[in-house]
Amino acid sequence: MTRQRQRLPVAAALVAFGFAAPASVRAQGVAPADSLETTLQAIVLARQPDLAARRAAAATAEARLRAAGASDAPTLGAEVEDIPDGVNLPDAGQLRLMLEREFLTGPRRAAEKAVARTARDAAGARLNLAERSVGAVVLRDLAVWRGWTGVAARLAAEDSLLQEAETGLQGRFAAGEARYVDVLRLRTERLRVRSERAEALRAGQGGRRRLEGLVARSDSVQPAFQELFDALASRAAAPMTEDTLPPPPDVDSLITALGALRLGDLRVDEARAQAGRVRAARRPQLFGGVGVQRFGDADGGFSVGPSLRASISLPFAVSGSTRAMNQAADLAVAEAAAERTAFATRLRTALLLARDRYAAALERLEVYDAALLTGARQEREAALGAYRSGELSLIELLDFERALARAETDRLRAAIDARFAYADFFTAAAALGAPNDAISGLEAGND
Repeated sequence: MTRQRQRLPVAAALVAFGFAAPASVRAQGVAPADSLETTLQAIVLARQPDLAARRAAAATAEARLRAAGASDAPTLGAEVEDIPDGVNLPDAGQLRLMLEREFLTGPRRAAEKAVARTARDAAGARLNLAERSVGAVVLRDLAVWRGWTGVAARLAAEDSLLQEAETGLQGRFAAGEARYVDVLRLRTERLRVRSERAEALRAGQGGRRRLEGLVARSDSVQPAFQELFDALASRAAAPMTEDTLPPPPDVDSLITALGALRLGDLRVDEARAQAGRVRAARRPQLFGGVGVQRFGDADGGFSVGPSLRASISLPFAVSGSTRAMNQAADLAVAEAAAERTAFATRLRTALLLARDRYAAALERLEVYDAALLTGARQEREAALGAYRSGELSLIELLDFERALARAETDRLRAAIDARFAYADFFTAAAALGAPNDAISGLEAGND
């Protein structure tokens, strides 16, 4: 049984434990077919700390919505007057016990509910964008890891061929049939290949480290998470190609699918709700109370009777400040509408740029025809045999191998670039929706 097959039950167990990808990520259009990759993405989406914080914020906003608009509690008050000797409360000349509350609070409570509702909806919209962004980041960094690992493997194959050629050349040099400059040329070429391979391994390791950093080290799932990486690493490196990527999307359709403009709409809704709360707070407020009162009579005894109280606020008495507050609230609504327009412009521009990069990356990827590369690989052994028999010079062999290796590694790099460009659609929308967010910090430069 291979190591990969030994690891597969781990992935299956993780799926069974409930690490299912959210529907928003499955709707992205690029769900990985491989079960290990699917499991990796599901774990990250379920355990990524910033997403956990977003879910907590969404839950808090939901709880605040349930609590918003509640009626104020009534108040119970007592008054004591004419206290003999300052301490003889039972013989006080007057006692009053009142139960009071505010009436006509419906508009204010409705406004508070509206403010809390927009906050709840905004938290949900940010969570949705963040999930999409993190899901794209997982696939992107996975492509980086596997793609650069593939580049390193191809460079290792080139180094192996050069080593074999060098061994044969040294034998010919010892027999006086080759020049020492050819030996130096081969060794120099091997140094270049080894240097590029080390750089490719570093870049691939960077992708893995970013993936590992998406789950906190203190998380209980970390051991299984590492086993999943080991299972992925044990497989032959094969980056995602154009077959797993959709064509460049229509930007307007993408904006609608992402729901990113919903944040701008909610900002306007919030400003309107705040304006409604300001106006509701400056409406006449009615307070009323009922109670009992005990007071002394002329015969030295006490009488008990009901007590009523009513009061109303007079906003017209401060009409100047009321107009100023209403004007400020209206300007806040206009500001939010302007911000919404600016946000839509920034988002559309960012997505158009991302679409251009993505289309260029796909076009570059299509240049590397798989059939042509397969044919070139078959010619590789023939070229090596011709070199051994002396029909092909060392320089010709080096040129052939360098050109073939460059074409194959460039195809892998093009696949990585395409995945980066595709992820830009989601990371750009998330970053614009929350420019000061930790989520936007998940973006990393292409190694």
